[in-house]
Amino acid sequence: MWLLVRAGSLDGYWDDEQGLRTLAACPDTDERGDPWRWTAQLDERTESSKVLINADPEFIAVSTDIYADGHSEVVERASGTQTVIAVLFGQALVAAVDGPWERWLHPGDVFIVEGEDDEKLRVSLDGPTSRVSVTTLVPRHAAALRWVP
Repeated sequence: MWLLVRAGSLDGYWDDEQGLRTLAACPDTDERGDPWRWTAQLDERTESSKVLINADPEFIAVSTDIYADGHSEVVERASGTQTVIAVLFGQALVAAVDGPWERWLHPGDVFIVEGEDDEKLRVSLDGPTSRVSVTTLVPRHAAALRWVP
């Protein structure tokens, strides 16, 4: 399953105090008493957009790689993990390695992928000046990660 948020989308998820837009989050319900586990926010307060990931380190391991210089990479997403891809400058093509979809991303666009099956995504930059952030979120305690858009 994937979620694509375009940079210019209009929605009610802006936090006026901080100037951030919540793209996706993984909460649990108040009735169950579990805290929010992670939040992905878009920060467009400066010239180059960036994605901020707020995660509870007790429950989620977070790692981020920046691709640049015309880089093309196959990103492997394991079952139950999530991958957050954001273009910081230029453009990038994100595609399923084995089929049927692909999406062009522009600065400020964010692509979030989750699922019960392992998958491979090809991230291809359109030129030497493009930059892409790829963040992986991995659960530390068995349960698969989910989001609430």
